[in-house]
Amino acid sequence: MTDQPDTPQAAAKRRRRWITLGETIGIVALGISAASLWDSHQQREAERAVAAEQKSAPVRVAPLVLTASVTDEGETLRLATSSSDRVIQTQTISFPTAFGADPVDTVGNSRLETGWFAAGLRSALGDDRKSRRLPVAIVTTYLDDGTERTDTAIYDIGHGWRTRLIGSDVPTLEGITLVARGEKNLQARVDARWTKAHPPKTE
Repeated sequence: MTDQPDTPQAAAKRRRRWITLGETIGIVALGISAASLWDSHQQREAERAVAAEQKSAPVRVAPLVLTASVTDEGETLRLATSSSDRVIQTQTISFPTAFGADPVDTVGNSRLETGWFAAGLRSALGDDRKSRRLPVAIVTTYLDDGTERTDTAIYDIGHGWRTRLIGSDVPTLEGITLVARGEKNLQARVDARWTKAHPPKTE
């Protein structure tokens, strides 16, 4: 039995079937491409939204903490930051009002010297030569990875005394401890802390 050749009608019908199948595959492929494009667009929009949110969010800055090293037989504290990315530019150091000592400004040589306040400390303490803590206010301008920032804080300075055969006893500095930061009315806070630790003597 031999195969009969397609009639023109059958051949045309088969061509239409293949054309319809091809169109269907093309439509499906187009739909997949459109869906992929939409997903990609949505992902980019989400990434832009996250980036914008991160950009507008306030930058969280780690607090500045000062460290100190004792030099000059305890007559000087060399002040530094606890991070190598932070470089101190200037500092203003204020003492309790009872000392009668003016604030001291330093530029590029961060330190605290006993000569700045020794006379006032001796006068305020009288004959008391116990090891104590001395509150000071420190305003520090520093570079944080290239960005200039300012820190205000109260620190306690630990000190003892060295007796001299000639001349007055001199305080010897031992170290520095952070008490509070970001305080307003720094001078008033320092004075209050000093008065609490050294209340006026009553007759």
